[in-house]
Amino acid sequence: MKAKVLRTFNDVKGNKIRKKGEIFEVTKKRYEEINSTSYGTLIEEIKEVKKNE
Repeated sequence: MKAKVLRTFNDVKGNKIRKKGEIFEVTKKRYEEINSTSYGTLIEEIKEVKKNE
C-alpha cells in the first residue's frame, strides 16, 4: 500500500528521514506500527482508485 507522510519523522526500520508530503510503499503491519507510536498519526493511507474499463 502507499502512504503519505503527515509529519516528518525518523523511520528507524527504513533507515531514513521521512519528510512531510513524501509518498512511499509500506506494508499494512508497518503502517500500523508507525501510527501506534506516542507521536500520534504520522502517515495516512493513499486509497488507490481502480478504473473500470
